[in-house]
Amino acid sequence: MKRNISGTARAALVAVALLPFVATASAQKVSTDYDHKADFSRYRTFSVYKIQASNPLVEGRLRDSIAQALQHKGLQQVPQGGDVAVTAIGSVRDVQQYNTFYDGIGGGGYGFGGWRGRYGYGGWGDSGFGNSQTTVQNVPVGHLVVDLYDSSTHQLVFRGMATDQLSSKPAKNDTKRDKALNKIFDKLPTRAG
Repeated sequence: MKRNISGTARAALVAVALLPFVATASAQKVSTDYDHKADFSRYRTFSVYKIQASNPLVEGRLRDSIAQALQHKGLQQVPQGGDVAVTAIGSVRDVQQYNTFYDGIGGGGYGFGGWRGRYGYGGWGDSGFGNSQTTVQNVPVGHLVVDLYDSSTHQLVFRGMATDQLSSKPAKNDTKRDKALNKIFDKLPTRAG
């Protein structure tokens, strides 16, 4: 006795199986680390030392977003000589994404090849997955690293990193950048007083 899966059910199974991979490919990743010995209560002002990005327009937006996020945390920006010096590097890299599409499960049955003898079903193991087509797509992924240095010791005291898939629309990328910076600076140790 054979049991068949309809074409619609096959497509649904493939879509459900691929869903976790699609979701993780576009999720924003943020991580932070800091010097646990640093006295963050001393840091009341900051100066932007160096911002490097893919173009001057992006550099200006990044500079403004960092300043706004740090001011939101209670730090005051000064042109130079702040308690902490801020550097940031933004870059874009193309990442190859492979997409495989199946036109059906194939084999006219279900079950695994090893079960065939016991249950009498056609199985995945010996009947194949049907036809498939794999395409390669270059996906632009943005990387951002923000460092805070203690101006008196010149030692790194905080680092935040973010990675996210970029859009072809600058406004969407601005939103993603601001969201990443807020996540990064939410992890900045709070200062006393």
